[in-house]
Amino acid sequence: MHDVCHGRLIIKCYNFHRIGWNMFQKLSKQNTSSSPVSIEGFSERETVALFQAGKIRMVDYGECLVKKGETSNTLILVLDGSCRILFGMDTEDYLAVNGKKGGLFGDPDLTKNINNSYSVISCGPSKILEIDRFAFNLLSPDIQTSVYRKMLDTSIRLNDELISQSKTLSRKVNSLMSYAKIFYNDNSDRYVQSVMIQDMIKNFPRLPIQINKLTSMLLDEGASSSEIVGFAKMDPSIVSIVLKTVNSGYYSFQRKISDFHHAFVLLGFNQVYQILMENFLQGIIPKHFNLKELNLHSAVISQIAFDIAQLSKQSKPVMMSTLGILHDLGKCVILVSKAKRPELDIVMTRLNDCKVGSLLLDTWNTPAIICQSVEYQLYPYFCSPKDIPEDCLESVAILYIAHLCFDYLSGKKKEEFADAFLDEYMNAIHLQNYSIEALVSQHILPSLSRKIDVFPDYVRDFIKNQPSSSSHPSPAK
Repeated sequence: MHDVCHGRLIIKCYNFHRIGWNMFQKLSKQNTSSSPVSIEGFSERETVALFQAGKIRMVDYGECLVKKGETSNTLILVLDGSCRILFGMDTEDYLAVNGKKGGLFGDPDLTKNINNSYSVISCGPSKILEIDRFAFNLLSPDIQTSVYRKMLDTSIRLNDELISQSKTLSRKVNSLMSYAKIFYNDNSDRYVQSVMIQDMIKNFPRLPIQINKLTSMLLDEGASSSEIVGFAKMDPSIVSIVLKTVNSGYYSFQRKISDFHHAFVLLGFNQVYQILMENFLQGIIPKHFNLKELNLHSAVISQIAFDIAQLSKQSKPVMMSTLGILHDLGKCVILVSKAKRPELDIVMTRLNDCKVGSLLLDTWNTPAIICQSVEYQLYPYFCSPKDIPEDCLESVAILYIAHLCFDYLSGKKKEEFADAFLDEYMNAIHLQNYSIEALVSQHILPSLSRKIDVFPDYVRDFIKNQPSSSSHPSPAK
């Protein structure tokens, strides 16, 4: 019975593929030279056998010959024309190399099913030879070996071209990184020496002594919770600001809070400090500027940075929360300065607000790690971790990832993310198994939702507008 079926299969394959042999004979007759039609890399005997086993087909421009992710059931040999090999999930995210006449694609192994790791697209009218698995299995072992050798040659050529493209891309990336670093860092000393910038910082109101002291205590690893609360309670201005804000329409507590310690327990360090900084900025930022947007950004970044620091165990959560509140102070300095000197609007708009903020914090005697983190906070967008000072690498990485989480929550599309070096920064804080989507859905959004009552109204609205955690895409890398 087996012999009968095998015989039928041979007859079927012969009838199906004789079109390939007939076409070979026609091509040979049409060839004006004395030698018959040949395929590069195969002998005349092998060429004849391949044409007998396969069928010739004409394809149009843009036709897909091999599709990524699908299992190959056919060998494709390009007899004439050209093609494009795409390595990627779609046309917007791929590496591509050029295929040419003589390229052989597919996997004829009948013992296993392997998904294609690339797509092959025709670049114009082309002629291909298709050989299915059953026909290939009928070829003699020596011809099958020649086919495998040809496939290996095609793979080596594609690999060589990919390596060449990778080297070219690496040179371009390094060139762009160098330019960006020069743009951001070349004027560092000049910022310190600039009379205009020093005047901007000098004329920006100093942080009240009480808040400055509170900042230092929050950043001091040796300061206990009771010491921080005790210090804050002793200052009437801090108590007044916090209680007035907590009992205002910004919050939704059902009962009036008259005890400062109670407010501290309800809100936590992060929110009390945020209230004090908002109150400070409210009195100095130009009235026409929408401070609520800046406050929302700082408040959410502060909380996200706190949560990431807790999850990664790589940096002090309270320090990261404080950094989240302070990281945009340079923008405030520039805003105040532009309001005072509108004729310099264009000049000031081009200033590096990160550097300005770092210089301001330094005059407030803020710890060096905070100043340095503020200065380098944009580097992850165009530089790898090795370009950031080791002392502040972890805090810069957490602040950068917190911003990507905020962008994700704000509805920014993934393709708009500046995440070229994201994997390296995730690895720097030992979160390499997370994507931004996974980090948000599994940790950040649940944390924000649990703490929603301690936030002011504009932050609560931001959280309420988020889809539930379960509707966010699940992870994984």
